[in-house]
Amino acid sequence: MQEGIFIAASAGIKQSKKLEVIANNLANVNTTGYKRDRLAFKELMPPFPPDSGLEGGKNLLLSPDKSNKNVSYVAITDQYTDHKSGELKQTNSPFDLGINGEGFFSVETRDGIRYTRNGNFRLDTANRIVNQKGETLLNEQNEPIVINAQGGDISIDRQGNIFTGNGQGNNVVGKIKLVKFKENKSLEKIGDGQYKQKDPKNIEIPSNATIQQGFLEDSNVSTVEEMTTMMATLRVFETYQKVIQSIDSMDDQAVNNIGRVG
Repeated sequence: MQEGIFIAASAGIKQSKKLEVIANNLANVNTTGYKRDRLAFKELMPPFPPDSGLEGGKNLLLSPDKSNKNVSYVAITDQYTDHKSGELKQTNSPFDLGINGEGFFSVETRDGIRYTRNGNFRLDTANRIVNQKGETLLNEQNEPIVINAQGGDISIDRQGNIFTGNGQGNNVVGKIKLVKFKENKSLEKIGDGQYKQKDPKNIEIPSNATIQQGFLEDSNVSTVEEMTTMMATLRVFETYQKVIQSIDSMDDQAVNNIGRVG
């Protein structure tokens, strides 16, 4: 069988994977604090390096030793998250918190501390600040923030200090912890707008991040951009399908002609 079919099928599979990523981005266009995913592609020339991770599907069914050294394949080299900030939208809810600049909130989950830019919090029955799943927002000592105050307003300044009371009688009752990472690539996306950090040495205190009370950060997904990319990807995918059909048709004709000559 011609290697052209393998090449076209390999490229088609990569476009299919790209469509999956785009569809997931579109599904999260209204998810608070969501960051879109992207794929990185490159051209691969035989002989191929040993398969690993996303490289594994680069050559489909054809073993490297049988590949023509004069052809090339499409390979996915990386799937990464675009951490560009989304727009802050005003809600006026006192426990809706947006982050300006680099930074993440720290929340305590049953699986350990996780990081997020989804600042949609509330008070639970124990007066703790929690997210919509009931996971506690942490302070600078990695402890849950508890607001034991009767009456008065609750305000949060740009540095994350939490005040209760009115006017001159305001009391500081806690401070929200923000963190950032030396390398955002080390973050593992685990769903619900949360990330896992495997290396604690990668964690830093951000110097330019501030909190904006009464705001939530939109997803950084642009519907128009994603739809445009999806349509372009679909056309490329269909092109590879036609290439496969054309090669297969040429093979059929060649076999039939040989049969008649014989």
